[in-house]
Amino acid sequence: MTDDVVPDVDVDVEALKQQVVEFISGKKGHIADLDEVLALIGGDRDRARSILDELTEDGQVSVVMDSVILNSDRYLPKVRCLICDRSVKRDDLVPFYREKHFPFVNWGFHKDCLEGGALDEMLSSGMFRTEDGKIYPNYEYGEGKNPVTIAIKYLRSEDFLYSLELKSSEE
Repeated sequence: MTDDVVPDVDVDVEALKQQVVEFISGKKGHIADLDEVLALIGGDRDRARSILDELTEDGQVSVVMDSVILNSDRYLPKVRCLICDRSVKRDDLVPFYREKHFPFVNWGFHKDCLEGGALDEMLSSGMFRTEDGKIYPNYEYGEGKNPVTIAIKYLRSEDFLYSLELKSSEE
């Protein structure tokens, strides 16, 4: 019997998963190269990929192109509201997704801040769009175009706040 036929019986898969999560947690931006993560898991590539798939199904990580990303709720218990700038617990969060392909979110909105016509006003401005119940910027990244910066500038502007005040006084 050769070594490559013997299954890795001695491997503690749960400990290995925890090791992967800790490895990615230690990386800047909580993002690691896919090949690095598979090498860390070890064994043959199919087995390593299977363990990584389990971590993905558990919601602990996401695989995007050639990167493995630690899901934000593992390391960011709260995010900032783009309208009021206060912290938002993840349970009360309406996320602001900067890119469709990246599942981590560190900005969003209080549900309360979106009530009273704010979401309608945001969508009518043409700067935001909703897709599958999620809020996205309605423009592409580009030189000088950071979606969070643009959103903050608009949402805290006198015009936006004045239009919300008008809507609330009409009701």
